[in-house]
Amino acid sequence: MARPSEVRVLGHRLRTEPGVFHPLYFSSSRILAQHVVERAPRGLRVLDMGTGSGAVAIAAAGVGASVTACDINPSAVALARTNAALNGLTIDVVESDLFTALPSRVFDLIVFNIPFYPTVPSSHFEAAFRAGPTLETVRRFADGSREHLAQGGRVVIIFSEDCDRGAIDCAFEDAGLSFEEQRVTRRMFELFVVASFRRKEASSS
Repeated sequence: MARPSEVRVLGHRLRTEPGVFHPLYFSSSRILAQHVVERAPRGLRVLDMGTGSGAVAIAAAGVGASVTACDINPSAVALARTNAALNGLTIDVVESDLFTALPSRVFDLIVFNIPFYPTVPSSHFEAAFRAGPTLETVRRFADGSREHLAQGGRVVIIFSEDCDRGAIDCAFEDAGLSFEEQRVTRRMFELFVVASFRRKEASSS
């Protein structure tokens, strides 16, 4: 059975708890954190959706970004707050089902280690992996992202090759976001894709 522990991600101390997405057992957290560090200059308004232990949020705050982190899992929210304090960083950590607790707020960068298995989650912990039969969580996130992006802002997600890439792309296309670029990284025997999207500009007539 999993037990609480302490690990390091990009030089930051992170406590872990059973029932919260582990920042090292799952390589995606470290890959996304590194990507954000390279693209989150001081003062950038960053939203870390589904923050889990807070690994990505803490990495962004560590390079001077203004960071909000949220998670539907109350245990994750408490842990992310603990980890932010452990590293001496100020992060606004909010319990939220996607954007529901963030009305009218806009961000320059929205990041999400998305769930991508097309099955129904039975707990808050499983919501980190399971997005619903038609990837409802991803679709809701894409829809909400468009409304919460600042002008010129970007959405960055990470997912494994073990997913329906076409369905993910369609979710963002349908939400009015256009694919911008991607980076593919191999960890052990798995490929991870970090993909970014921007709001589609209205075409001039």
